[in-house]
Amino acid sequence: MDGPKVYADLTFAINFIMDFFLLWATARVAGIKVIYSRIAAAALLGGIYAVGFLLPELSKWYNLQFKILFSCLLVIFALSPQNWTEFKKIIFYFYGINFAVAGATVATSYLFSSSMQIVSLPYFWLLGGVFCAIAIGIYGEKYFVSHIIPKLLNFDIELRFNNLKCKGKGLLDTGNGLRDPLTNKPVLVAEYGLLRDCLPDDFKQAIENVGDENEMLDGLAQSSWANRLRLIPFTSIGKKNGLLVGIRADEIIVDIGKNSIFHKNLVVGIYKERLSKEGNYQLLIPSEILENI
Repeated sequence: MDGPKVYADLTFAINFIMDFFLLWATARVAGIKVIYSRIAAAALLGGIYAVGFLLPELSKWYNLQFKILFSCLLVIFALSPQNWTEFKKIIFYFYGINFAVAGATVATSYLFSSSMQIVSLPYFWLLGGVFCAIAIGIYGEKYFVSHIIPKLLNFDIELRFNNLKCKGKGLLDTGNGLRDPLTNKPVLVAEYGLLRDCLPDDFKQAIENVGDENEMLDGLAQSSWANRLRLIPFTSIGKKNGLLVGIRADEIIVDIGKNSIFHKNLVVGIYKERLSKEGNYQLLIPSEILENI
């Protein structure tokens, strides 16, 4: 008896569509710019690779190791990770979305199957996987940014100034390149509201001065904490040569769970607005201070 027929054109089409939406959803969740031409080209390669599985003489190229290697190459080609850290993040999202889509496909097959045993998977049922990938791509980024990432990258931080302590939540910020111009050490950024109770009155009066920036800086230079004062140069959109007021902390303690990381004499930049609209964190932590985990 002949086995079920497998058509190369359908195999190619199904894998092209699924690879396209998987890569698209991965780019969206990872916060990477979607370049449709590169994703389509990668999906094309994925479809061709899937067709090769139908040829017995090519079977040696379809073991687990080669499949993982090929998926990594597709991700690199489609999404162009800039470094090893970004590549690991993208691969994590890519396989996570793959498993979610595979589960949605199987769930859809059960939903539309007349029996509990699945002998073959009708192509119509693959729409469940496509819709799952689209939903993840549309809503997944917002969910990861607002729920998952803050939980993974949030740390309890304690700042000590003499006998005063300020505690808050810090978010790991790999893009924070601020440095103390005197020591070249990394600089944390904290909301003024978090630091306020640790600051002396004359320092607070200068910070809250409604006059121009020069008046504020003069007041800070004459305050009782002038010896802790730092001016941190920064560049941002719309402001090429900005200065961020900072103060030197005696000690900074980062709680990473079972252990804590201690740093002495690091500078904390003061940000007058809120760093998180939802209040999930009050500090931005440069990745360098976690390197000795």
